[in-house]
Amino acid sequence: MTQPILVTGASGNTGRRIITALTARGAKLRAFIRRSEAQDVLVPLGVEDFAIGNLDDDASLAAALQGCGQVLHICPPMHPQEDVIARRMTDFCATTGVNRLILWSVLHPVISVPHHRRKLDAEQYLIESGLTYTILQPSRYMQHLAGTWKSVAESGVHTMPFSTSARFSLADLEDLAEAAAIVATSPGHEFATYQLAGMDALSQGDCARILTGLLGRPVEARKRPLEDFLAQATAAGMPQHRLDNMRIMNEHYDAHGLIGNGQLMQWLLGRKPNTFAQYVTREMLAQK
Repeated sequence: MTQPILVTGASGNTGRRIITALTARGAKLRAFIRRSEAQDVLVPLGVEDFAIGNLDDDASLAAALQGCGQVLHICPPMHPQEDVIARRMTDFCATTGVNRLILWSVLHPVISVPHHRRKLDAEQYLIESGLTYTILQPSRYMQHLAGTWKSVAESGVHTMPFSTSARFSLADLEDLAEAAAIVATSPGHEFATYQLAGMDALSQGDCARILTGLLGRPVEARKRPLEDFLAQATAAGMPQHRLDNMRIMNEHYDAHGLIGNGQLMQWLLGRKPNTFAQYVTREMLAQK
């Protein structure tokens, strides 16, 4: 705790939540960012130490890691070279004397979805490196609702590009961030791999019923055609590699969902993880 924890992906949604949880626990931090203007977002969260650079640049990594005791590595979502970046980070941690690498992975990296498999490769390389590590495997975020919340609230339709009956062990990013901060600031989590899932496996139909109760008016669950979703993403400028990944991911979700076990999260937090209703009440309904 006397040396800073380097947090990569610091200015992203996940990084900001984790930094907030780490500063609440008195951790000394260094935020790795690509652009200097990201400091404006992170300084109010308590970050004073910054490293500016790119994850694919060796000089940037070497400078960022100098004097750090730990790294909490969050790669940009669905990055086409996430496994390569993670291997480079692992190698640099080993050669610069970093005490531990905490890898932000994904629930069930073994499934046949490209970005899951890249995270699996990153996990394997880290485990075989000899470096002290902790691997965190978060489930799908409850916060994904935020992108469609306005439409849900106005139209009364909860729609995603997969079956309304496919179930997910949705996790509140607030809980995930707190769990990561506990792991980073407490002893006894070395060489552990933790599945971080919510307690309830919820379908779109379940979420719609919960939203109906919270909003006091009917909310319908409806499967959005995948091609419609991809067409909108294409029009918004999503790169082809991510479009391809989104297609495979949502086809897998349609058939299988993404279900985990919430007991480890409960054990780490020392309490039950937040429910979907608690998340919606705290972050969505508070917007009124």
